[in-house]
Amino acid sequence: SHRCCRRRSSSLSTQAMGASKSNKSKKKKGPKGKKARAKAKLEQVWGEQVSEDVRKASRVRVGKSRLLTDATTTANGGDVGDGSKGDGKTGSNGSVMDRQLQKQQKQQKGGHHRRDKRDSGYDSTDDSSSDDGDDGGTNRAGGSLAHLLKRIRRPASTHGDMDVSDDDDGTKTGSDDDEGEEGEEEVDASSSDDTESDDGMDDLSPKEDFDDVASTSTDGIFQDPYEAHFSKPSLPQLDSLPSDGKSIQQQIIPYIGNSRKVNTTSLLSSSMDVQMSGSLLESWEEVDTAKNTGATTKKNKQKSSRKSWETFAKGPFLHVRQVLARNWRGVNKSVLKQYAKNNDKAEEDAPEDTTETKVGRLLTPMQLALYPAISRYADVLVTTETRQNRNEISNLLSLHVLNHVLTSRTRVQRHNRRIKELTSSSNDVNSTSDNDLVDEGVDKWRDQGYTRSKVLILFPTRGTCWKFVQQMMQLLGDAALIDNEERFDAEFGPPPPPDNEGSDKDEAETKKEARRLAVLKQKGQEWNELFGDDVSNDDDFKIGMSLTPNVVKSAGKKKKKKASGGKVTAGAAGVSVKLFSEFYHSDVILASPIGLKLATTTNEDGDDDDDRADVDFLSSIDVCIVARSDVLLMQNWDHVNGVLECLNQQPTQIADIDFSRVRNYFLEGEGENWRQLIVVAKFADPYILSTFRRYGKNIEGQMKMRRKVAADDASICNVMVRVKQVFQRVVCQTVSDAGTSRLRYFADHVLPKLMRLKQKHTLIYIPSYFDFVAVRNLLLKREANFVSVTEYARISEVSRGRARFHQGRKDIMLYTGRAHFFLRHKIKGARHVIFFGLPEYAEFYPDIVNMLNDGLSDLEDEDATLMPMSCLSLFTKFDAHQLERIVGSGYTDRMVKGEKSSYMFCS
Repeated sequence: SHRCCRRRSSSLSTQAMGASKSNKSKKKKGPKGKKARAKAKLEQVWGEQVSEDVRKASRVRVGKSRLLTDATTTANGGDVGDGSKGDGKTGSNGSVMDRQLQKQQKQQKGGHHRRDKRDSGYDSTDDSSSDDGDDGGTNRAGGSLAHLLKRIRRPASTHGDMDVSDDDDGTKTGSDDDEGEEGEEEVDASSSDDTESDDGMDDLSPKEDFDDVASTSTDGIFQDPYEAHFSKPSLPQLDSLPSDGKSIQQQIIPYIGNSRKVNTTSLLSSSMDVQMSGSLLESWEEVDTAKNTGATTKKNKQKSSRKSWETFAKGPFLHVRQVLARNWRGVNKSVLKQYAKNNDKAEEDAPEDTTETKVGRLLTPMQLALYPAISRYADVLVTTETRQNRNEISNLLSLHVLNHVLTSRTRVQRHNRRIKELTSSSNDVNSTSDNDLVDEGVDKWRDQGYTRSKVLILFPTRGTCWKFVQQMMQLLGDAALIDNEERFDAEFGPPPPPDNEGSDKDEAETKKEARRLAVLKQKGQEWNELFGDDVSNDDDFKIGMSLTPNVVKSAGKKKKKKASGGKVTAGAAGVSVKLFSEFYHSDVILASPIGLKLATTTNEDGDDDDDRADVDFLSSIDVCIVARSDVLLMQNWDHVNGVLECLNQQPTQIADIDFSRVRNYFLEGEGENWRQLIVVAKFADPYILSTFRRYGKNIEGQMKMRRKVAADDASICNVMVRVKQVFQRVVCQTVSDAGTSRLRYFADHVLPKLMRLKQKHTLIYIPSYFDFVAVRNLLLKREANFVSVTEYARISEVSRGRARFHQGRKDIMLYTGRAHFFLRHKIKGARHVIFFGLPEYAEFYPDIVNMLNDGLSDLEDEDATLMPMSCLSLFTKFDAHQLERIVGSGYTDRMVKGEKSSYMFCS
């Protein structure tokens, strides 16, 4: 006699194959009661007996994620589909599925794959959701039968995670259940059609949906990084750790004390220093060892090292959503051309045309070195950003952000459909849905955090935020259906040009405008890209962005077309991008530190008040990016630390949280160990390094990239004035005493000489505003004749002070580092310069020194030119990073650790 799988499966099979009433009466029901079913399941005394041939045939793919099952063969020789006794014949429904199976096998032999109308890179449909919109009972029977056999043969998950063909991790809140916005609807999970792939990316783009098949690879190198990272079990508890002499941090966080330098000479210049740790380092060593086996000569080792990096980046790149992979070549085309222009011999030494090489040619060497760590969700610190490679890094970050959000949202949507299907099917057979969900696996439905927000990106200005969003929209291409784009361009984009029509300007106004533009040009391209007339330099902003994949544009609704002119036809699949969405309904939050701080406080002053602050929308951040950290350092780095401190805290409001869908490590308060922190800066600074060391706790490990400065590349080489430059080391024991030690040395050794000699035209550069306040109070106490120029002074005060210093009516000028960063003043009348501390930006040192003797030839004061020009710089052993950028790495070690305390450079 034929035994059924269980009451629910029996009903599904009976309904699917349209069995008769007499056939239903012969069905043998499974054990009743929860304990009886569990015992029978363990003993394996009941359940559908399926042969190995049927198991193999069921894995044959149709389209993207449809599984068909051969219904003509069973272990008992009968038709599995209709449950009849074995007679060696094939039922009507089985014959239909048999024809479908044979047709699909022929297609696979020919190398053809059916595609969905929508882009399969970001659209992953569930196997069991293929019974929508079918006519008759044939397709519904096939879908139900496939679902039945799939549930029978599915093995238990080792980590409580689901089979990759059904689910992967994602992040979601109660608002994540909303599948689309007004005017959009989710693409039908059962709709599929053939479509052509992009020819340029066809050799690298996945032929099938990697949500379903690619992550099943047992090779850790080519495993889906999203699946590999977010499916890891929670960290062990403190009481369960063995006492083997290691510290608690070393036992819990695997990368502590395991950092090592990796070879990047085949990609980057020899001055680049890259360090890895944790499982990221282990993966790299595995790839590098396999590729370098047999390489003996130096040239072969270089090629093998290049192949190692290309292979290391190939695995994660294969799992990029297809909509992003197709547009990547066009978005990254400009930086690839720039790299090819600067490196004419790059193509000559290129290895043979392999898949890894094709991946390498889609990425610049800088991107090839950074992408493996970024895509594997390791903490990344990049202190090598320049104006030339800024677009390379931004393109890579935008690719990572979009791929993470679309992957999470797509998988959450598929989970919602799966749960809805199990619930509705259980209700049809009068069974409880909880048992069915438990049978599918308890922890595999945990695909989100407490809230929907997944990514937090901190920017210094609105202009930098606008440029990054534009790069994201270019990656989405024509698939993007953007809401509120005009408002975003108006508030964050370039200001509108002035309307000069009908305005008659006299000659004086024309000359004034020309002089103003000339001054702005002298400030440099770097400054104009941040604070020029063509960008928005406001530093108080916050904006939410929600992305909903698998949506179609309704014919009756008007959507904003892409600025590039791309058209999205009605009914086509796409990604809905809604700007200015609420934080609790946003996937990505883009803000400045000060703007986010004001948004999380209810009082008007913005003072910190933990009892009243609302930071629950930051409780489930998976990826945090601190962009342009060097600019944020010049604003207020305390705001950055304050925002990072609020990440991944336990929420205070739990009314709208579905705890059955929250990941376990969030529930255990370990979200910071799964959060990825990416910090991008132009240089390394103690404040930036301290923040990264404090908040970079990812279990995947870390990657740090820095640049060693050669003597020829040091900024001191750009000094064009003939002056003796003296660097004086100040004795200091701790970092907190650095400012006090410099002030004491200045008050005891420098200021008395200035007062005794009545030295005029002396410019004192002070990087920190706190040090400026201390020096100003000291000069007031000594009754010195001085003037100050700060970032907080009014324009009239600055103009008046600069004029008095230039004319010699004021002997000393105090000039802060932030004033020079934001305003780039050209100080005239300086004959002597004293650096109270070394500037953070290396280019500021030659800028200030080259100001010496500028404008003094126009004065009639002969005493000003009697004394030779001088330059004095005070530094401590904790200023090694600033000193390295000014004098080079070679001289830095000697000046910081040497016996002498004074060093002189002549130009």
